[in-house]
Amino acid sequence: MQPIVAAQRLTRQVEGPAGILTILSEVDLEIEAGEAVAIRGPSGSGKSTLLGQLAGLDSPTRGTVHLLGQDLSSLDEDGKAALRAGKVGFVFQLFHLLPGLTALENVELALELAGQGNRYSQAAQMLESVGLAARMQHMPLQLSGGEQQRVALARAFVIQPQVLFADEPTGNLDTQMARAVMELIEDVHRDGATIVMVTHDPVAAAYTDRVVFLADGRVVDELRAPDRDAVLEVMTRMTEAAAPRDDASAQEA
Repeated sequence: MQPIVAAQRLTRQVEGPAGILTILSEVDLEIEAGEAVAIRGPSGSGKSTLLGQLAGLDSPTRGTVHLLGQDLSSLDEDGKAALRAGKVGFVFQLFHLLPGLTALENVELALELAGQGNRYSQAAQMLESVGLAARMQHMPLQLSGGEQQRVALARAFVIQPQVLFADEPTGNLDTQMARAVMELIEDVHRDGATIVMVTHDPVAAAYTDRVVFLADGRVVDELRAPDRDAVLEVMTRMTEAAAPRDDASAQEA
């Protein structure tokens, strides 16, 4: 069976003050339909860049990405948008809510773009499920960071996506709401959606089928059927392995 998301020799480089900076290097990754995958790694390891590449929000310097069976390099921006419409949900770290729309209207807009009807009741029900029934008519700037995060989650969930890309979906939430959000993501997953999630939270990672670990823009490890302690053990091992290189670099400098 063809993977629903796949990257082959994916490399992303940008021009920096000191020359070419390699953010991702020769990444190979396949994600099967219905799989839930967490991407973890130290800050600056390329996690969010990889997520954006897999979702077609940015183009690689080299390599290929296939999403929903389509080679993204063969599509222009309109073609990518058409491929994602109604099939792909996003949760961004910075929320990306439209400031001129209420919480309810932000969620309704996702349904409108997906060509779905009965928008008010679906959007209202989804906002209620993330604990925002009393805040539906508020503008984004009238909401706290955690509330804006929940609106973004409701917007992503409401279209019942085939693939959900989430960048730190519990990052602005307290422990209780983070658990509730992960249970919602788990429900979406049980309904058949593929989940691709960047997270620093080992508890959130333990909800997934597989954890992929990045360091210096490369896939360095992966863990199947993870639990919290196993995720923390790999991260500790990665940190300890990186420490001698940091010391050596400091001595050279």
